[in-house]
Amino acid sequence: MPHSLKWRTRSQAAAPPGPGFTRRRFLTSLGLMAGAGALVPLLGRSRRAPMASVEAGRPLLGTWVRVVARDRDAARATRAVERAFAAVREVDAQMSVHRADSDLARVNRAAGENAVAAPPALVEVVERACDAARRSGALYDPTVLPLMTLYGFYGPVRDRLPGAREVDATLALMGVGQVRVDRAAGTLFLARRGAGLDLGSIGKGWAVDRAVAALRAEGIHSGLVDCGGNVYGLGVPEDGADGWSVGLLHPVTHRSARVFTLRDAAIATSGNTERYRLIGGVRLGHLFDARRGLPANGHLSVTVMAKSGVDSDRMSTAAYLLGPDRFHGWPEALDTFFIG
Repeated sequence: MPHSLKWRTRSQAAAPPGPGFTRRRFLTSLGLMAGAGALVPLLGRSRRAPMASVEAGRPLLGTWVRVVARDRDAARATRAVERAFAAVREVDAQMSVHRADSDLARVNRAAGENAVAAPPALVEVVERACDAARRSGALYDPTVLPLMTLYGFYGPVRDRLPGAREVDATLALMGVGQVRVDRAAGTLFLARRGAGLDLGSIGKGWAVDRAVAALRAEGIHSGLVDCGGNVYGLGVPEDGADGWSVGLLHPVTHRSARVFTLRDAAIATSGNTERYRLIGGVRLGHLFDARRGLPANGHLSVTVMAKSGVDSDRMSTAAYLLGPDRFHGWPEALDTFFIG
């Protein structure tokens, strides 16, 4: 999962607190912040004509989501931002593991019993997650929900580490080989009772892409979408710019480690330093080696840049688990940056 990132510009102001902000601290790329849920037109300058920027931030997907739209028509930019948030809310309703009424929750509840009708978007994301699992040699696994529950990331908090038998029993519930995807029928089925999908390693990237598509559908050619650290830069922030500059903070020193320039591209960062559990005095990160059932702690973080949010999201997790020596041959990766 992504950790601390910030949008860097000449003028900066602290971001408002929100879900996930202990892990991801953002500074606005335009130098001014909109209050939670507010739409604020910001007047910018262009060599050709005045541009209006509309920016808003809201809690969604269990994190803080920010959208910026730039256009000469402030009303159109406002509509685009609202449409982008609507797209993110739809993804949340489809893919949230935290909502009992989500389409994903229905699929998980029916594990081992019957196939469940699912929206095309959910079917697509599950297929992409399973593809990443196969390409990673099963280190990455979207059926990791039982393991996350075993270690107390969902459900009751544990006061002791699980034993080898518990881990082995949980691993028996996992594996993409049990995931049945029927595109023609529009259904998903998990073959084993007690199995479960967790799309936390890909869902935010998909939400970013849907929000960007919503901006484009309104005719917006310049904007930025951030879903809790999964960031997409649409076009350029102003005439003459190479793209949107996004600075990556080191997870330990909190100093700038790298600046990415996004122009119709996305980045996502994965690491185990900020989302973790303390069990019996042992600190355990949330990214697991799905073959062994143990947290993976080989690196502090890895950031992947790609042409889409969904690819940057799934690949950052896969790259973290595989390491720099084995994460190669993934043509979707435009840039990869390991720390530690």
